Amino acid sequence: MMHLARELQSSIDTWADQLWRESRLAQLTRSGALSERALALYLESLRFLFHHSQRNLAAASTRARAVGDERLANIFGAKASEETGHDQWASRDLSGLTRSAVSGVEPATGSRQLVELQRELIMEHHPLCFFAYSLWAEYMTVRLGDAWLNALASNGYARTSVTAVANHVDADREHAAEGFAVLDQLWDGQPERALILRSVERAQTLFEAFCDEVYLAAVGAEQRVASTHSGKPGQR
Repeated sequence: MMHLARELQSSIDTWADQLWRESRLAQLTRSGALSERALALYLESLRFLFHHSQRNLAAASTRARAVGDERLANIFGAKASEETGHDQWASRDLSGLTRSAVSGVEPATGSRQLVELQRELIMEHHPLCFFAYSLWAEYMTVRLGDAWLNALASNGYARTSVTAVANHVDADREHAAEGFAVLDQLWDGQPERALILRSVERAQTLFEAFCDEVYLAAVGAEQRVASTHSGKPGQR
């Protein structure tokens, strides 16, 4: 039987490759057409995610200890400490954008739903499901991070202006490699394999929706500019 970690990694690889090929946001960004407003939405959503993920990691540590898994509790506790201040990376990146780009920007619905999923996995399922979610987030960041940073650079957004991405790519390289081995060590057959894999699949679906929201923000900005130039405001 395939190890759980190997199965999870293989499924993430397949999904990540498909996302990079087919995501409208990835295609738009590779073409150099990601608007500053869309970037602001993306960064504000990351800020929101990072802020709540730190809190949820601390909650997961408490929950893991309550179910008698001291090793998992310690892992979550260490991760919570490592995440401290990461939301400030996104805040600093946002401060470098124009006032019009960041004015009134709020976290995307997809990012809010990811935070809700985190809480559900911790409190209503099993903290190991949240560990698999965290591993997915880290591995995805490493798997796609460099290509995503190169695409952002083609739009004029250098690594130094998107530190919320660049710093996580650098920090997660080692974490992701270690995480799969740790997953197999932690998993003793409970919760069920299908539940763990389904937790990651749900996260992937929500992340795809988040990417679509950022894409639509970019397309909407282009359409507004086109309408203004045509002298027919509001016409689409």
